Amino acid sequence: MWGFVWQGEAAVACFFVHWTLGHIEEFGANFDFIVGKWGDGTSSSDRSAISLEYRLLESGPTFRVIDATERPVAESELTGHVLLRSDVIGKPISNEVFAYCDTIMAQDVRITEVLGGWTIGRA
Repeated sequence: MWGFVWQGEAAVACFFVHWTLGHIEEFGANFDFIVGKWGDGTSSSDRSAISLEYRLLESGPTFRVIDATERPVAESELTGHVLLRSDVIGKPISNEVFAYCDTIMAQDVRITEVLGGWTIGRA
């Protein structure tokens, strides 16, 4: 699945989530983001690729930043920078990308299978 993360009327990230249907517990999922400026007057040099690995543990869902260089998003014409784990962890962008994950998990109903029965911010 894919979509955009919006803050007000501005897109701040595009995301792609990849998993094998019926096998989330075994293989998990990958969350790939292209973060930065979108719209008129922007280019790929305004955006960076960030990737996270998702696993569904007995204690609940968990994310881990991985090197985006190993993911298909690294080849996208939409991104100008491909970030390594070390470029993200401990930097302000890590808070943003984890917040994007939380938003997707809580608001996008297409992600229901990935939750494996857990509810995150859903009534």
